[in-house]
Amino acid sequence: MVRVPKIVPWTSTEEYMGVGDSLYSDDAGERRRGVAIVKAWRARGRVPVAVDATASLVDMLDADTSRAAGVTGTRLRHMYAMAMIRFVNSIVDLEQKGAYAQSMAALASRIGMPAWFVELRHACTHEQIPSLAVLRAACEQALGWLGDYYWKKQERVMPADTMDRVRGALLAYKAAYDATRVTEEQQQAEHAGAFNAARAALAELLGVMHADAVRLYVVPVLLEPGLLVPEDKRQRAKFPDCAMPAGWARQWGGLFRLLEETWGATLVFEELLGGIAAALAPECGDAGIFAAVDSAPSTSHAAMLVAWVRWILKKHYVPGGESTVSIGDLLEVCLRSLGYYSRAVLKAVSDADPTLKRELKPFVDYMGRALAALVAADAAEAKAGKGVAGFSEQTLQDEERLMQERLKEALGGAAEDEDENEAMDVDAAGAQPAAAQTASGRWAYVAQDAWVPCPIGALSDGSIPALELPAWLDDVPLHATSA
Repeated sequence: MVRVPKIVPWTSTEEYMGVGDSLYSDDAGERRRGVAIVKAWRARGRVPVAVDATASLVDMLDADTSRAAGVTGTRLRHMYAMAMIRFVNSIVDLEQKGAYAQSMAALASRIGMPAWFVELRHACTHEQIPSLAVLRAACEQALGWLGDYYWKKQERVMPADTMDRVRGALLAYKAAYDATRVTEEQQQAEHAGAFNAARAALAELLGVMHADAVRLYVVPVLLEPGLLVPEDKRQRAKFPDCAMPAGWARQWGGLFRLLEETWGATLVFEELLGGIAAALAPECGDAGIFAAVDSAPSTSHAAMLVAWVRWILKKHYVPGGESTVSIGDLLEVCLRSLGYYSRAVLKAVSDADPTLKRELKPFVDYMGRALAALVAADAAEAKAGKGVAGFSEQTLQDEERLMQERLKEALGGAAEDEDENEAMDVDAAGAQPAAAQTASGRWAYVAQDAWVPCPIGALSDGSIPALELPAWLDDVPLHATSA
């Protein structure tokens, strides 16, 4: 889906990651610089709670290390207590969802936060504030936890070959899964180990990726022929119903569960819907009703993608209720694109949501009439002889034969005399290669029985032609000079 740009206080990823490095630097001056940048970000707003908490804890530890005269231990304990309370509350409250509030301990356990952080927060709020030594240790451990659970995950920079690695892992997973679908129990046991190894390798690769990798790498690969879209066109869905082939979606259940465990169902399926929408409804202008651009999918490919839209809406969309996926962006993309594929997606949404069906009906009907008019116009243009002529192998051969005849007529007898002279020169030279027969500058056909495959740029005998200019041309001026 078209994602709304996320507003952040930093100007680039480099600045963001540089602040993380500064906050965890061994140099006190560098840490103070990181804290100062986060304070500037706070003025801009939208600072992630983990970044804000990290800066507060680092600032607290530095203030303790270089505390000014007159700062009592009690005052320092209160400052530590406030920093820890805000740290726990800001991080844990992000998980507080639903109609009924859950306990802090349960929420902390869900995100992997040590339970004693919650107990310390309770003591600082409702009981006696712990000792300075305990608070210092808690602050240091909290920074370590933020480093492991937040900052290190932001450092997952993908190499240039990430797309190939993702494609290879997914294809290996599918091949191992297909191998386990044999009837013999002995063969099933033999392939089970290979499948488990392929799944573990895929899980390890996905586990080191940022959430943006779903949109950038995973979804584009999944939508290629051979994965979610069958390689064999006969096994794909067909327009206009775009029904999912029997049993095809079931075999992808294990992969979808793995993706959901890694990133959550909402992110995975919303990004999948977004990728499908981008493929089916590109901004193609006047390219035609079937989005005839270089990156447009074939008709059977598009029908299969619409079938996946229907499947996702059936499994993860609840009309008028709490759904796993949101379809607002999907509708916007399709309504802004006049095309056969986008109309098919709108019909799929209409079938999934009766309320939206009434609202979308005027748009679907209008797109149907517009597409029918375009088809009629194209047919009339072709009938009038203005359409683009179709090409076949026979027409191309006829065109080549006609060009050869015209070339022979243009060269005339002079070409034949020149060819005879070249043949005499070859006989006189004796050892001159066959490539010299075309030294006059014209191309000549090689005898069919003598032709052998050769690299591009080489002659039929495997030699590399000398195409460089003679050395004496280096001293010739490009423009005439006056005396």
